[in-house]
Amino acid sequence: MANIFQDITSDNDGDLLLDSAFGDLTITPSDEQHQIDIIEAFQGEWKEFPGVGVGIFGYLKSSGKEQELSRAVTVQLTADGFTVDNPKVEFDANGKALVYPNAYRNG
Repeated sequence: MANIFQDITSDNDGDLLLDSAFGDLTITPSDEQHQIDIIEAFQGEWKEFPGVGVGIFGYLKSSGKEQELSRAVTVQLTADGFTVDNPKVEFDANGKALVYPNAYRNG
C-alpha cells in the first residue's frame, strides 16, 4: 500500500480550514499542496529548511526562462521525495508563470 502524506487542510489563501461540524482542524492528502508550497516559496522562507523553494514569483514576466524554472521545480520536488516527469512551464500573456509539475510520490 502506498504511503499517503497528509497535512492540515488549508484553503487557496493559505488559511487553515475548520470542520464546521466539530470546529476542529481537518486533515487531507497533501502532495498537491506541498508541491504548490515548494514552488511558491523562496529559499530562506522556511527557517528549518532554508534551501527549499523555487520562488516562482521571482519569475514574473520572465519569458524565456522556462527551462531554468523547469529545472528548479525538478530539483526542489525531487529533493522532497517526488518523482518529476518532464514538468511543463509556460508564461501567459500577462507574464504569469504556469507550472505543471507532473510530480508524484512512489509508494
